[in-house]
Amino acid sequence: MEIWFKEFESHGRQILIKKAHDADEQKVGVQYCWPEKIFDVDFGLWIDYDDDDEESCEQANKARDEIFEATNQEVVDNAVSEIIQMLKLGD
Repeated sequence: MEIWFKEFESHGRQILIKKAHDADEQKVGVQYCWPEKIFDVDFGLWIDYDDDDEESCEQANKARDEIFEATNQEVVDNAVSEIIQMLKLGD
């Protein structure tokens, strides 16, 4: 079974990491999501591909999957810390 989601706790928040696919925009990615008090944080890395080129699709999916697999607690802690600082959110 292919894994599409990972869950982490970071800086007092429950973080959902998910593989994403936007067929309309011809891109795949890895998204970070979590709720704050008055809004939801949702950001990620996107990889474009050419829908008419099967090799392009395969390469984009492979890159997305490698990024997803490399996402661990340290990576999540660093990313969440940067976003918290950028948005001036309290811990």
